[in-house]
Amino acid sequence: IVRILMYYNCAVIGLGRIGCEFDEKLSSSKPLTHTGIILNNKNSKLIALCDVDKNKLKKYGKKFQITNLYSDYNEMFKNENLDCVSICTPPNSHYEITKAACSSSVKGIFLEKPISISLEQSKKIIKLCKSKNIKLQIDHQRRFSSFYHKIKSEINNPKFGSIQSINLNYGAGIINTGTHILDLLRFFFGNIKTVKGKFSTNISNILDDPNIDGTLIFESGLECTLKSFNVKNFGILECDIIGSKGRFQINLANSTTIYSKINNNQGLVYHNLIHKPFIVNEESSEIMNGFKNLLFCIKNNTDTICNGFDGYYSLQSSLSLIKSAKNNSKKINLSKLKL
Repeated sequence: IVRILMYYNCAVIGLGRIGCEFDEKLSSSKPLTHTGIILNNKNSKLIALCDVDKNKLKKYGKKFQITNLYSDYNEMFKNENLDCVSICTPPNSHYEITKAACSSSVKGIFLEKPISISLEQSKKIIKLCKSKNIKLQIDHQRRFSSFYHKIKSEINNPKFGSIQSINLNYGAGIINTGTHILDLLRFFFGNIKTVKGKFSTNISNILDDPNIDGTLIFESGLECTLKSFNVKNFGILECDIIGSKGRFQINLANSTTIYSKINNNQGLVYHNLIHKPFIVNEESSEIMNGFKNLLFCIKNNTDTICNGFDGYYSLQSSLSLIKSAKNNSKKINLSKLKL
């Protein structure tokens, strides 16, 4: 008997902030969580929830009218015929849960960032999914946004000129926040070749995830500086890209200021930059776009927008910056992943 697939049976493991809670705590008309995107996609059906916190299970089971509730993901994979699973648990659990998922009927995995806690486990995750042809999407959400695709197009346009300077300010840890921003930098500028880092005097307030100030050199020869801040004072997450003919000042919470060069017509020594509007209308949330892409890739057997290699390289960059900081800012060369 061949089941005609009208929708994808989905489950969420981990019912915390990105699993369920952001849709309650953040004001948005678009779904911002894994439960939200499954419930708001006509091609998916939420059939099971899993969390070690039984109070959360009870709460969200009742809210979403889900009766298949599990505190043990192994039991869930054994009992449910799942097509897709979202893994929204801490990164130290990602490998074991992915391993269990790959032994089930799952065809796609939406895995929260960072991909894992180590490069070795990350490599195992990629190999497991590849061996079973399971589509793996890492939730580095800015890759799923037309806003950032538009910026990438603009900075690669000859009208922007050659890139002169890249500076990025962030806080809350080189792994927690850093894997997001390093993935975005790779998306904009290509693979990172070397890194140098030092421990910031502005602490991250996250155990085992320091703030690192540093320098990245891309394979293209472009250089980027990272500067960190203590987010307990206020939040900063921004990128400043200066070309020979323009400038992008990007608030990485999805707003930007773009400047273009005008000819000097006032007898001044320097050319001026003038502000131009930069508007990109997003039809759906970034995480929703990532989920749509995952389902598309399952159906058409193509690779995801943010695959396991992307997750691996962003984690590799973060861990290498920490390694450099521990070794007196020694330059660390990043190697290509070989399966």
